Amino acid sequence: MPRKPTIRTDLYPYHVVARAHNKCWFPLDNSQMWQIYLEQLRFVAKVEQAKIVAFVLMNNHFHLMLWTPLENIDRIMYWIMKKSTLEVQKRAKTINSIYGGRYKSSLLVKPDQLLNAFKYIIRNPVVVDLCKQVEAYPYSTYHYSFYNKSFPVNINKFALPNLFDVKSSFNQWLNHKFDDDEASSIRSGLDRPKFKYAKDKHFKRLIKPKAMHTNTTLESTTLKNNSFLHL
Repeated sequence: MPRKPTIRTDLYPYHVVARAHNKCWFPLDNSQMWQIYLEQLRFVAKVEQAKIVAFVLMNNHFHLMLWTPLENIDRIMYWIMKKSTLEVQKRAKTINSIYGGRYKSSLLVKPDQLLNAFKYIIRNPVVVDLCKQVEAYPYSTYHYSFYNKSFPVNINKFALPNLFDVKSSFNQWLNHKFDDDEASSIRSGLDRPKFKYAKDKHFKRLIKPKAMHTNTTLESTTLKNNSFLHL
């Protein structure tokens, strides 16, 4: 099956995932991989004007959420994957490719999609028992945001307006797990070039996770032409 063409846009954020070759662990430990990726995020933020929303490093893959004001998702990912590969090869003294293939991206065109995708990737370390609470995982931008730690790349919170101002309720919601059907629906949606929830097999209704209980109403937030995009 031919690969679907890349969707390039500056109107909506992306979720991107890239996996290690054969789903093996990366050749270097997470602390070294984290530093390598920080350099790549800093580079694409400066050179390609990428607006980073979230980044989570796992043992054999990473999740990235970002906006692309220059409509250049392909160039951004080219630099991240190319430069990280070269740096890993240098440090690990190997010539092998570290990635199993091209990155996979999904466009998040509605506020609830962005919020649920954000929660899904931030919860990744908890789901595989790397930590008990989302804020405790050190290889996640949310850890830095939660503890107000300095981070070398500006983390753009425009996609999640005011949520970090109600940290307790937001954090509580992030730490409340999805049920199996909800997690499967989001996973299915992130496999598509444009996100779409899975349907219930019996009733043919979209399986959408329950809304977060907060004074902030994401449904009233328009992602398209968001003024924060140009910060």
